[in-house]
Amino acid sequence: MKTYALFNNAFFQRKPWWMPQKLYDVVCQRSNPRTKDYMLHLLYEKFPDAELISECLSLPSSRVILVYSDSIGLGWGKLEKKCLKQFTEVQVLTGRKRIFDLTLLERCKLMFRRFFEITFFFELIIMPFLLIYGSILAIKDKIIGHVS
Repeated sequence: MKTYALFNNAFFQRKPWWMPQKLYDVVCQRSNPRTKDYMLHLLYEKFPDAELISECLSLPSSRVILVYSDSIGLGWGKLEKKCLKQFTEVQVLTGRKRIFDLTLLERCKLMFRRFFEITFFFELIIMPFLLIYGSILAIKDKIIGHVS
């Protein structure tokens, strides 16, 4: 079975139209993407027989390795869907040197992680509680004072 590899770094090269610039900068900083040279070196170290392709082509009885430059594959949603339809076996190599099979369940998990990474959902939910709790502690400390 022939092995193909697909590298796409478009998310980190061009900001999505719907994302504010400051949020995009923070997401890119937090995801810590690896360089293309590093990822290709890692690919050929793990899969020496892999052939790099530029787009998802319909190739019979072959497997493809998706090379994510970050840990969760930001910007890979559409390509993953295409590759799952066209290839018999889809694997992922991340920038953290992790290799796993991409199944529908794994794809759903990645989509949830990407959503939380891009929207800062948990941070936005927890922040008001921290502000209220911190204010209560500050007021209590001001009234009671510091006891040694």
